[in-house]
Amino acid sequence: MLESHRYPLIEMGSRPNYCQWMFCPDGLNEHSIVYGGGVGRDLTFDHALVKKFGCTVNLFDGTPTGNETMALPENKIPQFKYHPVALASYCGVLKFAQPQDEVEGSWAWFKQSGGAAALEVPCVDLATLMQRNGHDHIDLLKIDIEGAEYEVIDDLLRKRLPVKQVLVEFHHNILKGPRRGQTARAILKMVASGYRLIKKDDENHTFLKPTF
Repeated sequence: MLESHRYPLIEMGSRPNYCQWMFCPDGLNEHSIVYGGGVGRDLTFDHALVKKFGCTVNLFDGTPTGNETMALPENKIPQFKYHPVALASYCGVLKFAQPQDEVEGSWAWFKQSGGAAALEVPCVDLATLMQRNGHDHIDLLKIDIEGAEYEVIDDLLRKRLPVKQVLVEFHHNILKGPRRGQTARAILKMVASGYRLIKKDDENHTFLKPTF
């Protein structure tokens, strides 16, 4: 299923399996439309995209950790467009559990983590975000949203949204019982919808749709 040998790949970001991603750079430039779901503590990957390609990166979060990160002086650059909302499969409110690691700071979707809901954040689905921003496609979408990625992928595929490349961190490590199989099912759904799996490790996966 893995087809990394067929495409050129480059790696950016500071920390393996966290903020470091491998992807296909073909076609990316200053006009590319880039979305990032989940900000966290580290934007080295997003800064690297801006530096190499000159593109604008739309970032979506809305948790206290994301807001704190976006308030840092080094992240107040014109190429970062911050939207203080969570990326989800619907418009409304997304509930998060308290971070298990206060230093790392990730607020996990409470339905997947098993933790109690401690925070509510406004959320918006991908199609609505694209409509609001006047975008008819996305060249690169990064999804690191602590358990909500499975529903976002289902929504993306169900609506057949034109997204060329998807970088996703699967959080099967926080899933319990039969839900651990969600990652395998999500990968199969992506491949069945025409995406090629061009990079994977334990959590981070990169999908590319050649006919875009």
